[in-house]
Amino acid sequence: MIGFPLRLNYNQQDYVYYIISAPSKKNKIIEILLDSKNYTLILDEHKLWIEKEPEENRSLEPGLILAISRAVTLRYPI
Repeated sequence: MIGFPLRLNYNQQDYVYYIISAPSKKNKIIEILLDSKNYTLILDEHKLWIEKEPEENRSLEPGLILAISRAVTLRYPI
């Protein structure tokens, strides 16, 4: 379910993304829509959010993943 657009400023650039699937205590996965592309972020064993199966030509920067995951987990605590 896609909700309202969320804004994030990272490295002097604004990003608008949508949360497709929010994390929970059982499901530690975030699905977002950013720049008309779906991305899946998962919580690894070191408690860091990483992109699941990134494609070479459209992977996200680790800093942007961290910023998005922090913003999402503030809304949906796990």
